Amino acid sequence: MSEREFRILTVEELKALYETHMKRDFPAAELKPLSTLLDMTGRGEYESYGLFQGGELLAYALYWKAEGERYVMLDYFAVMPEIRNQGTGSELLRDMLERFCKDGGGVFGEVEIPETGDEAVDALRRRRLGFYARAGLRQMGFRTRVYGVPFIVLAYGPDISDEELMETTRKLYREAFPDKDFYEKHVNIPWTGEGR
Repeated sequence: MSEREFRILTVEELKALYETHMKRDFPAAELKPLSTLLDMTGRGEYESYGLFQGGELLAYALYWKAEGERYVMLDYFAVMPEIRNQGTGSELLRDMLERFCKDGGGVFGEVEIPETGDEAVDALRRRRLGFYARAGLRQMGFRTRVYGVPFIVLAYGPDISDEELMETTRKLYREAFPDKDFYEKHVNIPWTGEGR
């Protein structure tokens, strides 16, 4: 069996990943436009990784980072459907947490709140929360809402206050969406459960 390789994706690989896998793995409401991901990658704010074996993609993890911040956001993470529930995701996540949590750094992410009323959707969201909890991520004391989708915020690494992580999260979204009106319309940090 060939060895596994974990590496940064090329721009062409990111484009193919987006069109082939990310559109399948994530609801449209949660996907940033490909042009936004490419722009952020070009500015050095975004890194896309793939786990390969024998040239085949097994899983991927896309990270978002703000200059000068010690926490990076795990923006998208998925394992290919045919090998899910076999430990690949847990193995990759452990590896990624070790890579990013050196020298006082940490990782955080947003997971959809399991309160849609659709039991199948909510069960999947609870499974995701359980997966991250087993990996050691802790729930923070605030929630976010982006493009109308509410999220629970999770973090792994050294202690960080809610306020500090909220500011890191705001900084990321402000850099991605520099138009103030657009940001204020589509990004709520923290989200109090109220609509706008």
